[in-house]
Amino acid sequence: MAGYRRLLPVLAVAAAAAVASGCGPGAILTSESPDQAVSAALQSAQTTPLRMSLTGDLGLDTASLGNLPASIQTALGQVGNGGSATGQLAQESSARRQLTASAAGHSLTLVDYDGHGYVSQDGGAFAELSEALPSSPVASPSQLSTAVAALSFQDQGPATVDGVSTEKYSAAITVSTLEKLAQDLGGSGSGSSELAPVLAMLSPYVTGSGSVDLWLSTTDGSLVRAALTGSLTVDVGAAASALAGLGSSAGLGSSAGLGSLPTGSLGVTLSLDADVSDYGGPVTVTKPTATSTLPAMGGVMGGMSQWMGSFLGSS
Repeated sequence: MAGYRRLLPVLAVAAAAAVASGCGPGAILTSESPDQAVSAALQSAQTTPLRMSLTGDLGLDTASLGNLPASIQTALGQVGNGGSATGQLAQESSARRQLTASAAGHSLTLVDYDGHGYVSQDGGAFAELSEALPSSPVASPSQLSTAVAALSFQDQGPATVDGVSTEKYSAAITVSTLEKLAQDLGGSGSGSSELAPVLAMLSPYVTGSGSVDLWLSTTDGSLVRAALTGSLTVDVGAAASALAGLGSSAGLGSSAGLGSLPTGSLGVTLSLDADVSDYGGPVTVTKPTATSTLPAMGGVMGGMSQWMGSFLGSS
């Protein structure tokens, strides 16, 4: 659930996320570098009252995959070819947020209220998590600055979004960019230290690209809109063969003893759009009345993953 709590303020950027932020009143974007403007906007959007409308699409191409382990076949079967989802985020403060995600006629509501977590499916009664949520749900200024610098945003000039005057900032995302992002964040306590070597190992077998775009208000520098798009292809067969070879050379057994290795490629496309409203306005998150208690967070997240997979597969 630590990942869930960090995810809520960061969904607009995907950010990674990507990641979420705004300058103070009267900020002049043209006097700041792109990195300064984006970092300030993301930092502020983590704690400022706001509402956010989210739309996302995930596409999977698994047609060429073969010889997959049963557990992976089951997981891919649940997700199918992907699907579309919408979401609504209400943020009263860094300690009070509510996110409702909907797809294929189903919904999931997650509430973070003063360190307590609550979950409701399809508008039903809330259940409270049996464990307290982490006390640090937001990314630090240094983590945000490091992430933004790794992505290297560029100023794309003025644009009008829903009648609001904004400045658009964009960053290209490649496998190399993600490697650098993981490496730079590795020492920040963000958990990226484990991701960096995995990305470095898999990078020869992954191709793809994407972009993240942010529109910031020219009046106060606040986040108005965010968009993430990307596509990648993973040569699963080549990666499996390489890993088997590494295991053999390390004395962990030969590939012949592993049975048939996976073959084929996995294709993934992703898009996520977020529109911010009521920035700095009156936003109230109500504490749910729980009628039951959920077990340890590991089991809860596993159940949520199955639920998400089932409704994506049916959409």
